[in-house]
Amino acid sequence: MKHTILKRQLRVLAAGTVLAGMSVAASTSAFAEASEVRFAQQFGLLYLPMHVVVDKKMVQACAKEKGLGDIKVTMHRFSGGAAVNQALLSGSVDFAAGGIGPLLKLWDKTKGRLNVRAMTSLSAMPLKLNTNDKRVKKIENYVGLTDHKIATPSVKVSIQAVVLQMAAKKKWGAKEAFKLDPMTVSMKHPSAMAALLAGGQAVKSHFATLPTSFAELQSGKVHNVLTSYDVLGGRHSTVAMYNKEDWKKANPKLYECVWTSYRKSMKWINDNKKDAAALFHRFTKSKLKLEDIEKMVGDENEMLYSLTPERTMEFAKFMHSIGAIKNMPASWKDYYWENNYDQSGG
Repeated sequence: MKHTILKRQLRVLAAGTVLAGMSVAASTSAFAEASEVRFAQQFGLLYLPMHVVVDKKMVQACAKEKGLGDIKVTMHRFSGGAAVNQALLSGSVDFAAGGIGPLLKLWDKTKGRLNVRAMTSLSAMPLKLNTNDKRVKKIENYVGLTDHKIATPSVKVSIQAVVLQMAAKKKWGAKEAFKLDPMTVSMKHPSAMAALLAGGQAVKSHFATLPTSFAELQSGKVHNVLTSYDVLGGRHSTVAMYNKEDWKKANPKLYECVWTSYRKSMKWINDNKKDAAALFHRFTKSKLKLEDIEKMVGDENEMLYSLTPERTMEFAKFMHSIGAIKNMPASWKDYYWENNYDQSGG
């Protein structure tokens, strides 16, 4: 009898041990962080910090140090802020790289729900409105043209589209901010440059970023009408990386690895500009001359890799004034995560 009771007790103990083990495993699984980080990028030198992070496997190295194991990092290319934002909202990517305009659009749209904010600023660069049309020397020359289209990465949404509206407001007043919108079309930067250089196309203007703006102007077939620095009265942040709150909360260690990796990448670029230019040339398989990329990366008036948000509130004020965003942020900290608060932004 005693032997039977002992066997029963041992079976109960064993079962309890198994259940406890299952409970611990379930608990560990519940708190496990993601095994992959997916970045969305667009075209151009603005996204060099991402190329450095991916090429040098910075996130993976940090993840191992934090005990997160082997992390996969992938990069997905899109054209235009609308496509990038859709990829983030649909869960196709974890971090989106886009202009300040698309960031503000998504922050406003998701406020109080998904809560999208910027993980970091990436770069500042003058967006250049270039044209091959000799009739167009300044913005007012676009008025009345019926055979002329202006290429932007995404109509209405991209930072270029927003800057064009800001320029129209500055020239003709608040009620005319959308005056040139009917002339805009969505087009990838390489395709828009090809149209300008070929000539004879409906697209005769392109709101370009580096390196396409450089190549266009170097061709001798294209001239500049205005830059975004002209419109905003100085240098401004152009591109940021942003993400949803749920990913950040579910992956605190990995999120820290991501933002610290981008800080390291920007420091490396600014300390090693020729090497950074060479990395871009190799990573993107660019057809441009390496010395031309070195010129762009080396000139802070053309290309600056900086953590500090600059003049982002100017975009917010304008977009709120035309109804593009419903919520007016009190400061840039409303649409940036707290890991940026050591920056003296604006």
